[in-house]
Amino acid sequence: MRAALLVLLLITSCADARDLFRPYDPQALEIQAMLKKPMPSPSVDVGIVLGCPADPDGKPSLCEMCRVNAAVTLYQSGAVKNLLFSGGAAHSSDVEAEVMASASIERGVPDEHIFREGRALTTWQNVRFAKKILRAHDFHTVVFISTADHLPRARRIAEYYGFEDSTTGYRACDAGM
Repeated sequence: MRAALLVLLLITSCADARDLFRPYDPQALEIQAMLKKPMPSPSVDVGIVLGCPADPDGKPSLCEMCRVNAAVTLYQSGAVKNLLFSGGAAHSSDVEAEVMASASIERGVPDEHIFREGRALTTWQNVRFAKKILRAHDFHTVVFISTADHLPRARRIAEYYGFEDSTTGYRACDAGM
């Protein structure tokens, strides 16, 4: 009985128990509310692009290009000053951050405005490892870039790691920006 209570306490003290049992169970109302949230300031310090796997041949997948295109659009419009690509070799031998960074350079983003976090294997790690890079470069305002169904989960994880709505935005690459 005591062990069961301890397990229950641990589960409910996590950022959100939904992420332990139903990590990709998007709620339409939650997604709509997030997509209506404004950017934290006119020009955000960095857009954090969450990883997804590359194609088997190492080229950017449709998922990666969706995120890269959204990030590049935000950068080129001046809405974000820098881009941070996050993702390791989670599902293949290709480091997701490197594949997406290369694609953004091909689209015209200068390398000096690109940061890479190439170790993360999960969304939890994407956010945690990105936070260290943000601190090292004194970045305070961020926008997370991913797919609409992934962003509510990313937001719960970001809140767990101390990202506040006043300084954090969320943009879906597969929804009108």
